[in-house]
Amino acid sequence: MFQNYKINKLFILLLLIPFILDAQEKKKGLLEQMVSPKVSFQTTIMDRGTINNSEGGVELNKNSIKINNANLSFSYTNWQFDWNNVDDLPFGDKVSQPIEEMHSLSLGVSKAYRLDQRWFSLSSASINATFEDSLTDSYNIGLFSFASYAIDSDHSLQVGFFGTYHPVKTIALPIISYSYRARSRDGVQVIIGFPRTYIGYHINQDTLIRVGATASNSLIRLSNTSTIEKEGYSKFEDYMVNLGISYDYSNKLKLTGDLLYTVQRDFTIYDKNGNELNNYEMGSSKGVMLKAILQF
Repeated sequence: MFQNYKINKLFILLLLIPFILDAQEKKKGLLEQMVSPKVSFQTTIMDRGTINNSEGGVELNKNSIKINNANLSFSYTNWQFDWNNVDDLPFGDKVSQPIEEMHSLSLGVSKAYRLDQRWFSLSSASINATFEDSLTDSYNIGLFSFASYAIDSDHSLQVGFFGTYHPVKTIALPIISYSYRARSRDGVQVIIGFPRTYIGYHINQDTLIRVGATASNSLIRLSNTSTIEKEGYSKFEDYMVNLGISYDYSNKLKLTGDLLYTVQRDFTIYDKNGNELNNYEMGSSKGVMLKAILQF
């Protein structure tokens, strides 16, 4: 399934971390956990997704690292593409890989407020760049703000907005979501919203199994010599379902693993002025995601 994937040495190291950390260390207080920095490592592998009405397709390997605390965050993400049957792709030069690699950098600031026992709010702003090999015209600005109202100890509602400005496309969306026992460590846990929805069940205090659905998209600034569209843009948009497990090894380490299946995938090409040129649907793809979060 993933025969072309080279094992990431970083994640081999992560597998050894549980044996290095002290599992018996005392739990930190809530305030200390919020102020202390976290480092997150994530890898995602997706098998071949075929462009509809074509024999051409692509496999994907995505790795990211994020460093954040309650107020500041920085992340870097790397995508590596392995295209198949490039001579039958409806774009590119029919000879070389249309795009081999892309990068994303993000810097964000956020602030949370506890208004009273029932109301809680969070606002954030970020600047991001996603590109093949040039930062020029790759930046976008994101804004996010919501308020959460605790109906009782188990139920809460969230309302707010999310917006991004990009040279190609500006998006503004409302946020409406519902959560049930979101902070519980036993029994059922539910979050219903967009772009993430899931239902989970705690096998024990430290282990959560869950099933859900997520949506994601990445808008890439292509290179000045791209065979897809010189100085243009491409967008990958995925809607997928997942079956996963999360394990709190200790107060310092949380491990997560997911099986993924895309139910809809789209690949869109834009010219350098942001005008849409073509949109292609892609067949379903299977994958896995592994994530480790270190709390200091």
